[in-house]
Amino acid sequence: MRSDGDLLQLIQRDDTAAFESIYDKYWQALYLKACQRVDKDEAKDIVQEVMITLWRRRNEIRVTQEGDLGRYLFTAIRYRVISHYAFSAAEIKKAGFFDTFDDYIATDTLETKELKASIETEIGKLPTRMQQIFRLSREDDYTIADIAKTLNISEQTVKNQLTDALKRLRTSLKASSTGDWTLVLIYLFFQFPHQQ
Repeated sequence: MRSDGDLLQLIQRDDTAAFESIYDKYWQALYLKACQRVDKDEAKDIVQEVMITLWRRRNEIRVTQEGDLGRYLFTAIRYRVISHYAFSAAEIKKAGFFDTFDDYIATDTLETKELKASIETEIGKLPTRMQQIFRLSREDDYTIADIAKTLNISEQTVKNQLTDALKRLRTSLKASSTGDWTLVLIYLFFQFPHQQ
């Protein structure tokens, strides 16, 4: 049995047999993991997407020790589940599932800096009042009632503006998405409106 590192090197030389070996090794475990969060058909689609991404990005992935590729694949499954919920109205089965991302997002990596900058750019494109409401909600952690009182507008207006802002941001960021990290950040930044 070849190691994951050896197989990845072969995959990077366009060896489809090595890719099939990785696929066979990890498919069932990835599928079972995805099934914990989404239904069976969605889980199959998610695993397929992860494997397609592995092949497409095979020259960017680095394995320095045994287990790295497995961690990469299982992390990719988690991100795909997040993106599934970020762009659908589906109910989250276990919200605690997403807690594992807090530590990563808190780190000061180049990727998160670039993506946060992209998000900030898109927020800056919102109409002035909508942007003000959005920033009070997300950056200052104001409740809907607090925003309404501060700006002397109705709570329904605040809700409508936040809903519209989220819709615009999701659409623009999804359209300009260049990788899985964008989907993760969209979810973590924008999925849950402050309702109280």
